[in-house]
Formats: sequence, C-alpha cells, structure tokens
Amino acid sequence: MDTYDIDRFDKVHLWVGTNFESDAIYNKYFELDYSAELDEPAYKVCRFCKDLGIRWYDEDFIGIIPRSDKELTLDEILKESAIDPAELENVKAECENLGIKRANAIFWYSDGGVSVPHPYKASYNGLRYIGLFQGN
Repeated sequence: MDTYDIDRFDKVHLWVGTNFESDAIYNKYFELDYSAELDEPAYKVCRFCKDLGIRWYDEDFIGIIPRSDKELTLDEILKESAIDPAELENVKAECENLGIKRANAIFWYSDGGVSVPHPYKASYNGLRYIGLFQGN
C-alpha cells in the first residue's frame, strides 16, 4: 500500500443526528445481503449503500455506535466518534451550520474507497452527513 492509500484510511466520513426507531429498523439500514453474490441480480443493495450510490461497503471500515436513549450534547456524542480531537471544533461548527445541537446517534466510515455524493441527502437513516475529517 502506498502513502496515498494510507492517507485515505486516516480520514473518516461522519454522520450525526437523531434516530429513535427500533434497533431492528435502524440496523437494517446498514444490513448487507449475504444470501446472493454481489454481481447476481438477486443481490439486495442495503439502504446505506443506495444512499451513497454503491452496491457494497466493507464492514471493517464502519463504526456504527450504539444509540443513546436520549439526545446528548455534541460534546457527549462526539466522544464516541473516530475523529481526531483536533478536528472536534470543526465538526461541531459544521453540526451548528446544519442546525444540529443535540443528537443520539453517530456513525463513521473510513475513507478507504467510499465517496459521499454531493449534494448530500437530507437524511441518512435520520442522521446528517457532517463531512470528511482526520481520524484518530
């Protein structure tokens, strides 16, 4: 792996927001289909993949943090992120720009091969895309 590839894995895409659906419904958003091969017509693309315009993602590069029963402050929820602490003020500023003051859910994906289409969707399973940041 060359330096360029290593650098890409040091960045993470971050989503933050509020979702009070059942665990089953929330987690179904990320559920990959292992009943068919990726190139078969019967393969079911997960909703997360559909939102990114991809057919599959590598589960080794995603962090789906368990949701809180109540909304937390950004400082509390961001403790669970994979973001470099030096980036937290930038993350909080972007959350503020998006009107996010409290949240109960967060997930991240390493930048190793995924790109998030722009313009961004208003909701990814109830969460908003915050951006690409340096990971910790």
